[in-house]
Amino acid sequence: MKKNTSKILVVSGEISGDQYAALLALRLKQRLPDLEIAGIGGEKLTSTGVRIIVKNPISGNYGITAVLKNFGPYVKFLKQCVNTIQKENPDLIIFIDNPGFRKIYYIPPKIWAHNYQRIFLIKEIFEAVITIFPFEKDIYDKENIPAYCFGHPVFDLIDESRNSENVSQKIPVNGNNPLVGMFPGSRAEEIKYIMPLLIKAGQEIKKRYPSVDFIVSCADERLYETLQTILKSSGVNWPIWKGSAHRLAEKSRVALTASGTMNLEIAILGVPMIVFYRMNIINYIIAKTIVHCRYVSPVNIFAGKKIVEEFIQQVNWPKFSRIFSEIFEQGEKRQRCIELLQQSYAASVYKDVNGNVADFILGRLHENNKRIS
Repeated sequence: MKKNTSKILVVSGEISGDQYAALLALRLKQRLPDLEIAGIGGEKLTSTGVRIIVKNPISGNYGITAVLKNFGPYVKFLKQCVNTIQKENPDLIIFIDNPGFRKIYYIPPKIWAHNYQRIFLIKEIFEAVITIFPFEKDIYDKENIPAYCFGHPVFDLIDESRNSENVSQKIPVNGNNPLVGMFPGSRAEEIKYIMPLLIKAGQEIKKRYPSVDFIVSCADERLYETLQTILKSSGVNWPIWKGSAHRLAEKSRVALTASGTMNLEIAILGVPMIVFYRMNIINYIIAKTIVHCRYVSPVNIFAGKKIVEEFIQQVNWPKFSRIFSEIFEQGEKRQRCIELLQQSYAASVYKDVNGNVADFILGRLHENNKRIS
């Protein structure tokens, strides 16, 4: 349905915030009667006739009550807020007098790649930043922004996958043939541009290594038909794997992958890879204008140097074939690639990243509780 009017979401915290939110809502309606206003708040905001999408169950008491005591309802309330806001899709969100929502930015934007000036807005708004790359912490430290790094949550994904995978999962290939895993990305638009490159790469590989098997990783059930359509239209009959991407990567001699977080996961598993990055030409031109980064793969960004080969937008196929052979064949160059991957993460392997982040946040909540009680 076409959206004809603007929508503002007003979010209030404790009692005073609810009062200010009510006053603001009334003024907004006076100036723009057709404006749609939704709210997350208490009795005062409700009394204005604003449509309340979530009633704040903690409003009026968490400013003076132990925050940790209300942690369960608080988390439930936040989850409800997030889900409802996503459904409402407002044009603007206004937070009013909301001290309970600690201003901590977890996984901040890539200011080191583009629009560095955003760091000053972050400095003004947030109390602390939790980064996922160690070098990011250094950037925020230089601007006197309290920054912390507990590691990349991808380490938790690997551990969780290894601990919870169904061991009966079987990769549908001939055990005598070397396997190349294909990881075309997790978005339909991305797959549209990357999968044809992976198909072409497979055809090039077959010219020299006819016994190689290929399996395509399906990151989401909803992407299965998209992958199937592309493969079928290209005359390729490769299996599509809906199981664990980590298991597929572990079984692969080499991984061919779209640029993204999956690169880190493959690297942590010690699997040599080649990375592809391609998008709509207009989007690429725009991205190239505003993004200033030497690499596209998180593996190289993390390491600060090229460890895995990247093909951006266009592929030099003779070069691809040469690089692939170097990391595919059991030789010195393949071993060197594996060693570089292992060395890059040896000093930065974090355990229970999300647990450490949670402990940090709970500590901040406890400090806040002591401050306001």
